[in-house]
Amino acid sequence: MGAKLRMYNLLVNRNTSVKHHYERFIYRHDGLHAKCPLLSWMYAVWLNIRFCILHLPDREAKTKQKAANESGTMLKYTADELAKRLCSADIVSFDIFDTLIHRPFALPADLFYIVGEKLGLPDFRRVRMDCERKARKLKQSEGKGTEVTLEDIYKLVSKVTGIAAGQGADIETRTELSLCFADSFMLSVWEKVKASGKTVVVTTDMYMPIGFFEQLLKKNGFDGYDRIFVSCENGCSKSDGALYKKIKEIYGNKKYIHIGDNRHSDIRNAKKAGFAAVLYPCVNRFAEDYRPHNMSYITGSVYSGLVNSRLYCSEKCSPAYEYGYKCGGLLVLGYCGFIYRTAKEKNADKILFFSRDGYILKQIFDSLYKDIPTEYVYWSRSAATKLCADIFPFDYVRRFISHKVNRGITLGEVFDAMELSCEAFSLNPDELLTKANEKCISELIFDNIHVITKAYSKSFDAAEKYLGGIISDSKSIITVDCGWAGSGSIMLDALQSRRYKMNISVTGLLACTNAKDQYDSDYSETYLADGKLIPYCFSSSLNRRYYENHRPSMKHNIYFELLFGAPEPSFRGFSSDGEMKFDTESENSELTLQIHNGEKDFISDYLKVAKEAPMLMNISGSDAYAPFAAAISDKKYLSDVFKGAVFDETTAGGKTKI
Repeated sequence: MGAKLRMYNLLVNRNTSVKHHYERFIYRHDGLHAKCPLLSWMYAVWLNIRFCILHLPDREAKTKQKAANESGTMLKYTADELAKRLCSADIVSFDIFDTLIHRPFALPADLFYIVGEKLGLPDFRRVRMDCERKARKLKQSEGKGTEVTLEDIYKLVSKVTGIAAGQGADIETRTELSLCFADSFMLSVWEKVKASGKTVVVTTDMYMPIGFFEQLLKKNGFDGYDRIFVSCENGCSKSDGALYKKIKEIYGNKKYIHIGDNRHSDIRNAKKAGFAAVLYPCVNRFAEDYRPHNMSYITGSVYSGLVNSRLYCSEKCSPAYEYGYKCGGLLVLGYCGFIYRTAKEKNADKILFFSRDGYILKQIFDSLYKDIPTEYVYWSRSAATKLCADIFPFDYVRRFISHKVNRGITLGEVFDAMELSCEAFSLNPDELLTKANEKCISELIFDNIHVITKAYSKSFDAAEKYLGGIISDSKSIITVDCGWAGSGSIMLDALQSRRYKMNISVTGLLACTNAKDQYDSDYSETYLADGKLIPYCFSSSLNRRYYENHRPSMKHNIYFELLFGAPEPSFRGFSSDGEMKFDTESENSELTLQIHNGEKDFISDYLKVAKEAPMLMNISGSDAYAPFAAAISDKKYLSDVFKGAVFDETTAGGKTKI
């Protein structure tokens, strides 16, 4: 083992925190180790002091947020402008990875997680990286440079794992081909350069053979090039500058230009060889600070890789679309998987998606899972509270009376919301509801609850007919809501069992529960404890950091609900004549559709990766919530995204602008 490799094992490989921070440092500061290795080794020494000697905690770095838009901020030129610049030369050379082609990962080596899973090998990412380093060191000791082939690497992999070299190399090759995708911006530039009649070549430092790159480029729409220059087949590289000389030997006295993402290999060395050079920033290095830092290794890497590529390699998107893509896609997909797994565990024969939060969830769920019937059920807290007025009178009074005290609301408005008349209770409709008369009004409601429920009798009948048509033939159902107290499921369960005598097992699923910040944070604790309600992202006993940091008082509930909303009016309940009632207007319908489009595009992109690695469908609630947690860490970001949006102020009634 060489001295450098021994030093690397000593300073980097011994501690996972050191390894994680060091690898990201080297990746972000491309070319630093080649240009000034002492600085990178000093950083490794500092990491060892920090984590191995002082034992300082590895705190989560705070995620940064750009102003409402990320897309369109990396590139300072259009595709036409870049193509014109490249066409100033006779020979145009393109780098491949992180320029023409992207892997769906935050770090290139994260591909080896997927390869290792297919090979059935734990810790394969480290094994694969170590074997590549050893292969290069062995080649160097033989006086043959440092360029190695995939075959060279897998000879060593085979030695330490027992996996046949050919089998491992074949799986890695097929995985790369399957997962890699085109940079849409660079594909447009490529087409423009090619149309100009310039000679186009592809230049890469890589251990894969030319045949692999021929397949990769063809699959992703890059054709019409003259040659491919691969370091492992030429015995030299961009990193040592010699590969550029090979190109000039073949094409002679021409004007050359090269574009790539690495400041050392693609820019400095190209210029030293007499090429003009254009830096195309690596999206993962450019955007790393804007992604969550507390996600699991594999899901987090795929999430970051997809978001970075989508936002920085395509046209500028609307803030709402970005919000859906960044914060909603993983959440919706993960929640749907959780719903399906829970329904199977509970032997549910039907899943009810409550309006309006279940709108996009049902669409995605139905596209993925076909073996459990689903229904989109018009339901709301307001409607359920009236239907359960005599079952949960305390909740009825709290919603319609207590929540509206001292808000400038008249008794006439209060009783209108309850579909009752002030005159029937000898009350002045112009009198304001205040703290002074709250107790008197509340006691009046409690004393007359049976009179009130009699006034709702037709609503009870209409609800029974509506719900009966959906669930009467079921034995076990799952209800799905965004959050928070789970009252929708609790009240539906009470209605079907205590009023309508249906005797159906009801289990409610919530993306999130009430948070610690809420005055009634323990509203549903007994239901959570006995499994009648099951949370996905957080509760008082699940992912407590989110439970404690999610603040309804800072509109976090509203921003979260906007990831699920529907472009349709809110359901208000069943009227006295038995008809279903809805709001007359649908607030934020265009904005909602943009959010949904972002979510759908993320899910489509993620599913392409999950097709190759099905384990990625097991998205934890912690990972699913992490992008939203990152978004709310910046007070200004979401207020900018939703400036002027309207939302239901559910406790007081009415609409409010953000």
